[in-house]
Amino acid sequence: MSFHKLYLAGALMAAALVSVPQADASPRFTVKNKTDTKINVYIFKGDDSFCSLEEKMKTASAGETDTYGCSGAGKGQCKVLLKVNGYELCKDSRNTCSKNAIKVPDGATLKISQEDDKAYCDVIE
Repeated sequence: MSFHKLYLAGALMAAALVSVPQADASPRFTVKNKTDTKINVYIFKGDDSFCSLEEKMKTASAGETDTYGCSGAGKGQCKVLLKVNGYELCKDSRNTCSKNAIKVPDGATLKISQEDDKAYCDVIE
């Protein structure tokens, strides 16, 4: 094969690679559990409007900080439901999984703190 044909073949391959759409980046977020109990973290895809089946379920141990992710599905966010001792935290009334979850943008931190027997949630973007 001549140099010209090799060059042309290489250029065509490079053009094909450039035209392939890049996969949607997986959004990541952090949970800072400042309570004395574990937190169940139910993670849904960014475009899941019903949140009927979580993509994954994780546990943030008492006093620990962990980072999680999801399939953003082009939304740049995860939908997250947090439960402490069966009680839901961080609920959002704005069209998020029947008001039971929260939209968490890529790079955000969910800080869960405790006062007496009640847990509180702060979203830090």
